[in-house]
Amino acid sequence: MRKRSILLIEKKKKVFLFIGILSFLCLLGAVLSLLFYDYYPVEARSEQIQQAAKNDPEEYETIGWVRVQGTNIDYPVIYAPGYDFSGLTSNFAWNEVKSDTLLNKVNITGHNIMNLSANPAVGDPSAVRFEQLMSFVYLDFVQDNKYIQYSVNGEDYVYKIYAVSFSDYGDTNVFVRENLSKEEMRQYITQSLEDSIFKFDIDVDENDKLISLITCTRMFGVHSSKEFRVDARLVRDGEIKTNYDVEKTDKYEEIDKLMKGGEVNDKA
Repeated sequence: MRKRSILLIEKKKKVFLFIGILSFLCLLGAVLSLLFYDYYPVEARSEQIQQAAKNDPEEYETIGWVRVQGTNIDYPVIYAPGYDFSGLTSNFAWNEVKSDTLLNKVNITGHNIMNLSANPAVGDPSAVRFEQLMSFVYLDFVQDNKYIQYSVNGEDYVYKIYAVSFSDYGDTNVFVRENLSKEEMRQYITQSLEDSIFKFDIDVDENDKLISLITCTRMFGVHSSKEFRVDARLVRDGEIKTNYDVEKTDKYEEIDKLMKGGEVNDKA
């Protein structure tokens, strides 16, 4: 009888040990899945680019595609230096530099016609241009959306946002051309970090490839010359696309004041 009890105890020990190991493996799997979760899955855009190119009027040429996490910005990018877009704004963004390879600094601009007030709307389906880029003025939105995809020359590239700022009109134009020097890249990165209303927990340097998305805003008044800009750097080789921390900088105090006294949303 005693021998039977000992065997029963040993059997229970093995069962508990098995359950413990199984639980540990499940917990480990959950942790690893969080660590290696593909936070921003890439979507191939080659076919869309080709289709858009077939419909190009003579005035412009489709060269790429831009997609922004958390927004409805999912548009072809056209090459059109100095072109007047007053009547063509609802189905594309544009770049004033054309290249067959990915540049170390890509600048993409889109119009904001519907989302200009000091209280930008988020997720408005009637915003069919770059209006939803203004969602990045809110910390809770930025905390969940930090990736930009740019597709060019048959390749799909993903960028991590590292700065969000209001820059003076034309500031970015200084850096619009084929490829910037290392010193120019350092200058741009330094300035974009200083101007950012958020601090992102990622590093960026002159060896990274950058992308800037730019649109207009009236947050600082009708006669202001400010533009809204989101800067990001290319995901590095072997780097996992996970979420990462972000917090407000001192620059956000002015934005807070503007939004508290802001008017209702208005059109251009």
